[in-house]
Amino acid sequence: MQNLMLGFEVHQPFRVRRDYFWQPRLRGRLEERFFDIELNKQIFERAKNKCYMPATKILLEEIEKAEKEGRDVSLFFSISGTFLEQAEMWGKDVLELFSALASTKKVEFLAQTYYHSVTSMWEDLYEWREQVKAHREAIKSNFGQDPVTFENTELLMNRRIAEEVEKLGFKAAITEGREDISDGNPNRIFRLKGGNLKIFLRNYRLSDDIAFRFSDRGWDQYPLTAEKFADWVAKAQGKAGLIFIDYETFGEHNWPESGIHDFLRWLPRELGKRGVRLVMPQEMIKEDGEELDFSSTISWADIRKDESSWLGNIMQWAYDDSVRRGEMLAKKFKGEWLKAWRYFTASDSYYYLFIGESSPMVVHSYFNSFNSPIDAFINEFYAVNQFNFEMLRKAKINREPFIFMKGGKRGPIAWNSKMFEEIVKRNPQFIEMKKYMREWLR
Repeated sequence: MQNLMLGFEVHQPFRVRRDYFWQPRLRGRLEERFFDIELNKQIFERAKNKCYMPATKILLEEIEKAEKEGRDVSLFFSISGTFLEQAEMWGKDVLELFSALASTKKVEFLAQTYYHSVTSMWEDLYEWREQVKAHREAIKSNFGQDPVTFENTELLMNRRIAEEVEKLGFKAAITEGREDISDGNPNRIFRLKGGNLKIFLRNYRLSDDIAFRFSDRGWDQYPLTAEKFADWVAKAQGKAGLIFIDYETFGEHNWPESGIHDFLRWLPRELGKRGVRLVMPQEMIKEDGEELDFSSTISWADIRKDESSWLGNIMQWAYDDSVRRGEMLAKKFKGEWLKAWRYFTASDSYYYLFIGESSPMVVHSYFNSFNSPIDAFINEFYAVNQFNFEMLRKAKINREPFIFMKGGKRGPIAWNSKMFEEIVKRNPQFIEMKKYMREWLR
């Protein structure tokens, strides 16, 4: 392999309070009433001490050393807006380090959804676009970059999303190198069929060797060293590979005592010794790409690598329906109502509701802030419905909403004629439903 794009996902959600069903709070700021601020702070500060600070210092040092020695070390990050908010509250020193990385001109910051949400799975993509726009602005404000490469939440991607990404002006997107589209070798540069959007596929085997197998003493390749891993990369076939992993791999999921920080420090140097260039995705955009199309939705999660980790069971569907019911009212009230509602859209809240078997369930359980998926559902579902109830009471609405349907799929939800008109205006495919509005308002 000649070129390697090495990047990191950096995200923290605002988790729903774990005791909301049992001890609902009816007064105070919405953020404090519905979301577990103390838990969020505790998790952020632990990850900051074990990962964010030491790992980022290592990367900054290695980039600066490489520049002095005439070597080129370039990396990329995808950082959610909710992480930036938490860092502003509890980790300004982390933000300073990321800003220092940006100043080296050797680190690319990707765009994503601000709230790390599943809104790209909704029939109406208006909210998804709004969150992408907000995130783009946050990256400009914090790091002085106008992102050209896009990472959708959890690498969720299909043809519809890819076309929307290109319409928003992005030049490239990253997603999972699932076999049905990678044809067994993801280490190539692709171009969306019928478009110009470059698509880079994650090499999930090499990525997971670090993310999931680094500390596995039962793995036949344990221990994993920078030298060994660099050998694998150098021997891999292809022009450009993509390794993309959760940043907390480096200190939180694998504790510092495991040697993960030493691995991170030496990997760029060992790759360089073997003639592998560490490059940013934006450097690969001008390269020719093989035509690629999508037959279904892709993600980086679990064995199936599709959307089922977030929208695969009845609890997730019920939660999603309740979240979507609140959209138009939250946008009517704006301010803290809209921000709190958007916290509910985070993929993490859906992920906690996953029910499965074997290794996927083990992974979900590890990341779940609740005791079980049932526990998560009881608290999250009750919280979002209570949130919606308070908005309905505030708006003095006592009727059921109008639910738009198209092709058997549930679309946006309106609570009054103004909301109805707004939805039809931005979704012309629903214009035929205007004939039902008068009867609904009776």
